Parts: sequence; C-alpha cells; structure tokens
Amino acid sequence: MSSKREAKPFFRKSKNAWYLQLGKRQVSLGREKKQAWQKYHQLMADSEPIRETATVEMLFERYLDWVEENRKPGTYSKIRDNLSSFAKFIGKQTKIATLSGSDLSNWAEGQSTWSSTTRNEGIGSVVRCFNWAVGKKYLKTNTVAQVPDKPRRKRRETVISTDEWTTLLGFVKDQAFRDLLCFMWEVGCRPLEARTMEAKHVNLDAGIVIFPPSEAKGERHERVIYLTEAAKQICARLVAKWPTGPIMRNTRNRPWTKDSINCRFSRLKKKTGKRVFAYAIRHSFATQGLIDGVDSVTLSQLMGHADVSTLAKNYAHLSRNQRYLKEQAESVRKRPDAN
Repeated sequence: MSSKREAKPFFRKSKNAWYLQLGKRQVSLGREKKQAWQKYHQLMADSEPIRETATVEMLFERYLDWVEENRKPGTYSKIRDNLSSFAKFIGKQTKIATLSGSDLSNWAEGQSTWSSTTRNEGIGSVVRCFNWAVGKKYLKTNTVAQVPDKPRRKRRETVISTDEWTTLLGFVKDQAFRDLLCFMWEVGCRPLEARTMEAKHVNLDAGIVIFPPSEAKGERHERVIYLTEAAKQICARLVAKWPTGPIMRNTRNRPWTKDSINCRFSRLKKKTGKRVFAYAIRHSFATQGLIDGVDSVTLSQLMGHADVSTLAKNYAHLSRNQRYLKEQAESVRKRPDAN
C-alpha cells in the first residue's frame, strides 16, 4: 500500500461548502464542517480501509483527524505528541502488522525524563488509537494490546507538610511561580486548571472561578473553584494585569505549560532534596482536609471530583498514618453520644 498522504477535506468559499479530491473527481461533503469530516471518514473507510500492511503514519494521521474533530485541543495536542514520538521511535513507514506491545514497552522505557504516569499516558494514547481503528473496522485486531512490563502508576502519597511548604516557598524567588504555587496551595485545584484559568472564568465578587462544562474535566458539569482570601487577592492582581488569555504566566509573560512547570519543580527538588511536583500540592490539600475533619462529600466538591469514591481510592495512604488514626480513635471516645 502506498504511504502517500491521504487527501483531506478543503473549504471552497465560492460554493460555501467542503469538498474532497478523490483522484480526478471532487466530492461535495456539505456545508457544515463537522458533518463534512464525518462523511470524509466514511468515504475513506469505504474506499481505502486500513490494512495490517499499511504504515504507522497512515493509521496515526487518520486517528488524529478524528481526535481533532471530536476532542478538546489540549487532548489532541497531547495525543499528537505521543503518537509522533512513538512513530519517530519505531519509524513512520513501519507496517502495522509488524508491531507488538513490546515495541510500546521499549519506547516508553526509553523516555528517561518521563514519570511512570507519563509513560502510562503515552502507551495509552497508542493503544487507544489501535482500539479506535478496530472499532471502526479499519483493523481486524489490535496488535499492541498486550504491553509487557507496563509501568505502574504511583499512588498519590507525596504530601507536603506546612513546614515543608514554608521551606519550599523560601526557594521560590520570582513572583510568577510563587503566585502559581500559592494559588494551588490555597484552593487545591488541578495544575491544568491553574495554568488555563482566564479572567473570564474569575468572579471576584462571588469569590469563585467557574469553568463551563466544555472546559471542565469530563465535560459534563461546570467546575467551580472556591477562593480563599489569599487566592482571591492573587486573582484580583492577575486579572487586572491579564484581561485576556491565561492569567498565570511565567517571568517571560508566557502562559505556564506542563513542561515549564515540571522544569521548575525539578530545580526545587535539587534544592530541597524532596520529591515535589505540582500534583503533590493538590494531594496535600486533600490530605489535610481529611485530617482536619472535612467530610468527604464537601471535600470532593471543593476538589471537583465527579465521584466521592475518588478520595478513598487516591488517599488510602491515610490508613497508614498511625498518628492520624489514633487521634480519630480518641475523638470517637470523646464524643458525648459515645457509649
């Protein structure tokens, strides 16, 4: 099968419609972009189904077209980067039939700067691509489904104490990174929420930040972040400075990215000698909330969890905190209604 790039839909202004060049003929796909791309994928599936003899490049291109039309830009960007990295490692012209889960394992293991979670996400991007192709009947089987030595996700057990937090902030000299860290510490939000927050999301009068469902995790419900006084002051200052675009920016006035944040935390790790990362701040918020007696329903709402059980799954390390459990046992016996 030829590795020549597939024809893609194009918009013809004179006709106010989308078209596809198939050989010597042009096929009308309609005026609506989403429907046009759906029709395009169906035409390509009918006229040129992907076979196991096709190249990795052909499969990835078709999958990325679908992702771009059906997922968020951020999701598309992450999947594109993972697929591009794997294609570069294995060779774009590699035949699909020759791939196995071992290729994925070798690729992920070679990414020395990736954490176990990032390796899992990378492997997942490729596996989902193949699953998608099988579901669309482009492929008969997923040749990379079984991945040996797949790295396990590490539990969320890195917690920063108040004293450690004070020490950590002592190493942060620039206001830009300090604002990002302090905001997450105050409200327990996800790092992604902190770095993508814009002035349009912030309601200073109500003391909240609201992401509409289309921008929230899961895309089903709006995400509300409740601001403490300290978090509100940070937002007020940055909203005034950046009325459009993300309000959390680095010293070069550029929006923070996942990589730039990880880079700063790598420097902090060398200075503090403690493994610290952005999500550890969120874990610390949840852990301290549970220790302070905040009920799980309320804490789940504050953290934006869709399911209360998330707390039990991800913060089970408290079961090994003997001092905490001893205090809880004492509190039970101190209650007036205890028998």
